[in-house]
Amino acid sequence: MICLPLNHILKKSAYILLLSVSTCIFSQDNNTRVQEALKQFETTQNPNDGIKNLLSLKELVPQTTDSLQGYYYMNLGIAYGQLNQADSSFWYLDKAEKIANNTQSDFLLAMINNTRGLVYMGKAEYEASLAAYQEVMKLAEGKNDKRLNDVLSKTYGNLGGVYFQLGQMDKALETTKKCLELSETLNDTTDIALNHLRLAMVYNNIDQLDNGIHHLNQARTFFKDLNDTTMLVYAENSLGKVFQKKGALESAYNHYYTAHNLAKTLGEQEEYVLTLLAMSNIRLEQLQLQSAETFAQQALMFSKDKGYADSEKKAYNLLYQIALQNNQTKQALDYRNAYIILTDSLNSVEVKARVADLETKYETTKKEKEIQELTFESELKDANLAKARSMQIALITGAIGVIIILIIVFYSRQKKLKAEREAQALQVEALQKRFLELHSSPSELSVDLDMETLNKKLHTPLTEREFEALELCVSGKTNTAIADALFVSVSTVKFHLRNAYSKLGVNNRKEAFQFMLKSV
Repeated sequence: MICLPLNHILKKSAYILLLSVSTCIFSQDNNTRVQEALKQFETTQNPNDGIKNLLSLKELVPQTTDSLQGYYYMNLGIAYGQLNQADSSFWYLDKAEKIANNTQSDFLLAMINNTRGLVYMGKAEYEASLAAYQEVMKLAEGKNDKRLNDVLSKTYGNLGGVYFQLGQMDKALETTKKCLELSETLNDTTDIALNHLRLAMVYNNIDQLDNGIHHLNQARTFFKDLNDTTMLVYAENSLGKVFQKKGALESAYNHYYTAHNLAKTLGEQEEYVLTLLAMSNIRLEQLQLQSAETFAQQALMFSKDKGYADSEKKAYNLLYQIALQNNQTKQALDYRNAYIILTDSLNSVEVKARVADLETKYETTKKEKEIQELTFESELKDANLAKARSMQIALITGAIGVIIILIIVFYSRQKKLKAEREAQALQVEALQKRFLELHSSPSELSVDLDMETLNKKLHTPLTEREFEALELCVSGKTNTAIADALFVSVSTVKFHLRNAYSKLGVNNRKEAFQFMLKSV
């Protein structure tokens, strides 16, 4: 993916702010203490610890300068963004924005909007993310200000990531090239390396593999100089995938092997098992079955030990294919059964989580309705009491009229509430049926699709990316499986499927499948 980890980018945003703040030396004790807390936040690895330390000084912040207050709230917005707590992040970013507007600080406003765009990216709300990045460009483009240009460089990179997620590769390529050019002007080595990596991802996506290899090699050189092992693993893995796509299996294996050894130095995290799986897959393609089995068995044991369910599934699938190649039918069947059992278990957890979420929403809605009923009854009693206190016939007659109207409204309200309860019950029942459908995984959910023929029947044609997601969807693939097949995130798959459903005039994959059956 062109979108590198948001935590990594958000932390870099905090560092830029820190450089800005550190240029100011305040004589007041409160200013100094808050400034020291911001410096400490920049080096804090755990966002929860950073938030705790910053909030411990919240009583002092109103007594500091406006500029420092803005940076303080900005850093809190970054920290909550790292934890994917979007509401809290936006709340603090809004506070920082008010201060930035009052102090007319274009730099702080640019950083706020860049961070806001990153948080929206984390929620897969790409239109809102684009809008935030456009605000940065309005503030920073054409300005002879090193700090603004630094923010603009980060924004171009993030903007390229949004275009990549939306499948707009021409815009992703154009924007990322601008980002690389600006980072080279600023001589920002880290950003230069990241932009080479981003460009490689775009070129590889549009099958310009030689260009992709060139930029990956450039990125790898910079990451070596920066001693950034994590990104070196990412670059080596990416090179392995490109060479595998080109059919240069031995070169692909060598890059995976290098990534594997680098991953060891990181403490054998998930990157470690992914490289084992990649090496096993290469050796399987080369029919070096003993080596392939050794890597797959190591990956299986490691995945079980660390609880990496997706990697465990992939290991079982590789071992199944290896056993078939070795004509070990019984062993192949055992591996296949283990794969199916694990897949069903993961699907069950996913569906149960969705059911629980819907039930929670239903209970919340029901409680809100009960509160509304109690409020209405209380108002009715107050109206009756006011009527009893009135001694004048005219007021009594008017009160009776009000009561009649209230009774009619109350009766209508009750009917509406009853209808809403019945509708909610039907929604729960529908979700339960969907639960059974997801577990049944019927093989007949497969139709032959033709994008050109299908688009002729639609008012708004599907994009190629939407068609690919829809095709995998109606064939019975889960969102996770579609994401793996298209090399995108699950959030992006949901985004494309929503667009496809809208263009077909359906609401879910079942209705989409029925539509396809009528269309083919």
